[in-house]
Amino acid sequence: MFLLIDVGNTNMVIGLYENKSGFDNLKTIRLGTHGFETEDELFSHIYNLLKINDINIESIDSISVASVVPSVNYIIKKMGEKYFNSKTYFVDHTKRVFNIEYKAQYPHEIGPDRIANVIAARKEYGENVIAIDFGTAITVDIIQNGDFVGGSITPGFKISMQALFSNTAKLPQIELDIPNYNKGINTIDNLQIGIIKTTIYGLEKLIEEIQNEDQNIYKIITTGGMAKNLKGKSKLFNNYVPDLTLKGIYYYMMSEKGELK
Repeated sequence: MFLLIDVGNTNMVIGLYENKSGFDNLKTIRLGTHGFETEDELFSHIYNLLKINDINIESIDSISVASVVPSVNYIIKKMGEKYFNSKTYFVDHTKRVFNIEYKAQYPHEIGPDRIANVIAARKEYGENVIAIDFGTAITVDIIQNGDFVGGSITPGFKISMQALFSNTAKLPQIELDIPNYNKGINTIDNLQIGIIKTTIYGLEKLIEEIQNEDQNIYKIITTGGMAKNLKGKSKLFNNYVPDLTLKGIYYYMMSEKGELK
């Protein structure tokens, strides 16, 4: 049994993975990334997940983490040592999982979550893939001929909403949805079209330009909590992969352990 942890800027997803049952039976919880200050507080949440699923602490063999919040890494490492007597693996670019080359100017700047996404996308969808992760930020990662060749980062929907709400007096909070039309006739419609639909259109156009530029047809996959609510709203969401990052975290760990098949 493995403990897989995806630490984002806003939320942390913790998954329990067992080789025999695969990702279809992955057990997960979602926590606020800054909702704890010590390894003991973090363990209390994980212990509840173990207890609910009738899993003993001793069943946890290893811990693997992709974290974009360095201050949390020490807490996770201490928790692994204190409660699980387990080694913790932290995803980074230095391990060439599946022989992926990271063709970035500064590979050390690539977020561990993006590296995990690239690893999982390469493993499960082939050598030419574009993975879009709808989180606090929206990241686009391009895999060409098996290597990471670049991407983009744009503010996520919630960040865009919060920027508007915090700087305007009368705009309301809105639900995450895409109208079926392009002309808003009320404030909520205007916000949904402006924040969500124009972002989606921009991503669709960006991917079209990338494919034309590279003269390549990429498999497009999406992941992230925000993408789940938008399935069927755009061709971008035809291949939604709910646990892409956790899968990459798992493959990274297995590569480090020398057990990747």
